[in-house]
Amino acid sequence: MVRPSDRQSFRGQRVLLVGLGLHGGGVATVRWLVKQGAVLRVTDLKSAAELTSSTDKLRGLRATFHFGGYLRSDWRWAQRIVVNPAISPKTHPQLKAAERRGTRVDNEASIFMRQFPGLAIGVTGTRGKTTTTLLLGAILKKFHRQTIVSGNVREVPMLTYLPQTKSSTWAVLELSSYQLERLPVTGRPLHVAVMTNLKVDHVNRHGSLTAYAQTKYNIFRGQTSKDVKVLNWDDPVCRRAVKIGQGRVILFGKKLPVKVDGVTVKGSWVVERKQKKVVKLFPLQIWKLPGAHNLENLLAATAVARAMNVPPSIIVQLVKSFHGVPYRQQLIRTCRGHQLINDTAATSPDATLAAIAIYPRGVYIVGGTDKALNFRHLARVIVDRDIQTVFLPGTATMKLQSALRRLKYGRPLVTTHSMTAALRVALALARPKQEIVLSPGAASFGLFVHEFDRGDQFNRLIRRLP
Repeated sequence: MVRPSDRQSFRGQRVLLVGLGLHGGGVATVRWLVKQGAVLRVTDLKSAAELTSSTDKLRGLRATFHFGGYLRSDWRWAQRIVVNPAISPKTHPQLKAAERRGTRVDNEASIFMRQFPGLAIGVTGTRGKTTTTLLLGAILKKFHRQTIVSGNVREVPMLTYLPQTKSSTWAVLELSSYQLERLPVTGRPLHVAVMTNLKVDHVNRHGSLTAYAQTKYNIFRGQTSKDVKVLNWDDPVCRRAVKIGQGRVILFGKKLPVKVDGVTVKGSWVVERKQKKVVKLFPLQIWKLPGAHNLENLLAATAVARAMNVPPSIIVQLVKSFHGVPYRQQLIRTCRGHQLINDTAATSPDATLAAIAIYPRGVYIVGGTDKALNFRHLARVIVDRDIQTVFLPGTATMKLQSALRRLKYGRPLVTTHSMTAALRVALALARPKQEIVLSPGAASFGLFVHEFDRGDQFNRLIRRLP
């Protein structure tokens, strides 16, 4: 529970919000800060025209907006700075200078954790964190009605929820590495912290897998013996987090050793091992989502639910009714005999490899903006399986195409410059009953506003197909 003295007031403070953005979190942050009585300035490198969808929602609010670049005077004026998660501390010298001057820098997640009076459950990982968060959130809402689900999911932003929360509220939060850069908050660790897995990603932001992992480990830092950390035994980088923080360790994994307690699979059942006893929780056949990665997500959510003393009967009910997450290997429709799959949230090669494991015959729409990732393994799988590809433009596309050429990929490298063209080419190339899968393996900047805009364009186009 947060004591009143822990809630640091923004009233009368000169606050600079860096990065309004287009996802909705920036809008929610502006509204919350204005309501708190902050004297607010908002700045963004994007132009006012590019940010219209956000600024239209802020009309009438008392805030000053400076777009199209940063003003040095804003940074020196600010007593407090709040950054959009997309703002990298390593690439903004003004931010570094402000921190050297002693200016407090927060993001949405750190503000929420300073202010939130209830019990916080954080979920992170490279893949699977959204699916795990939403499944776990559904289970906990059934068990404890005062549960909210927020964070890095396309639900309600954290600060929008905050005024409604009480000491009895449970918050299930998906936390990206960008959000974790400003956590933990002193004296406010996550009561339950979950890591689904850790793969190479966001090297352009963090510099290396080691640095990326250390940022992810922030979810466990500050935990005491009263807190809980839930780790994927099958992932060696996750297992190393046993040494981070003081939280009680709970494990899950398909390969969990026989003598190790945790949630795992035995035969056709999800089971819980505890003090040499094995309890059957539910049969695997009730889980509708395909793929080994989705089984990991199921085990992660189940492990947390059991740590929160949720009865198996409630877990079974919600597992049965869970149909997956939009933009993640989502079947949109079947048209002309083809299943059309939207996996736009696949923004790394590993994520696209997970889709290929489920749809090995598909025509794949791939490519986009590079995050300093390695595409050699993805290229090898594409060549070995002779997968037909259609490319969206970008720096990742150039890397993947270069790797494919070195491996003597036997199909044409077709680069298109719109989602319309990409879908048209994919349909022309597809054989009867062959899936068409949007699974780019890269970020979306340039041609699209973000990965959800990319996915929305795909959905609109395929729904119009005769």
